[in-house]
Amino acid sequence: SQEVVEETSMDPQLERQVETIRNLVDSYMRIITKTIKDLVPKAIMHLIVSQVTQFMHDELLAHIYQCGDTDTLMEESQVEAQKREDMLRMYHACKEALRIISEVNMSTLGDVPPPLPPSDYRPMPSGPSPVPRPAPAPPGYTPARRNEAFQASTSS
Repeated sequence: SQEVVEETSMDPQLERQVETIRNLVDSYMRIITKTIKDLVPKAIMHLIVSQVTQFMHDELLAHIYQCGDTDTLMEESQVEAQKREDMLRMYHACKEALRIISEVNMSTLGDVPPPLPPSDYRPMPSGPSPVPRPAPAPPGYTPARRNEAFQASTSS
């Protein structure tokens, strides 16, 4: 029987097949582990949510109806009533503002066109000026110093 074991372990093709099957099983087990890690929390949350929903339906609803004062429970609180009133006032103010803006808009859309510019008006070119201008004077350069420089250049 040892001869059979030694012969099978010596066959390289069989060893490759065993290694391939081992890799496939390992891969399959990793996939199963990942799937279980993904599904178990979802199943737990589903059970918790369904149990809480059932509890709310059975116990809490019955308790609310046992109190008998459902009208008080359905009343709007003073804070919420004030918020609702403020929102309604804001809504009506915005609606009135839009109506006024619309009226102003319609009154400005009359037949009178806007005034034309004078006939000698020429728009400024957007590019560089066609007239060459001297470079700006360096800092600290005054007209008196310019005159001194001019006199020095003409007297020599």
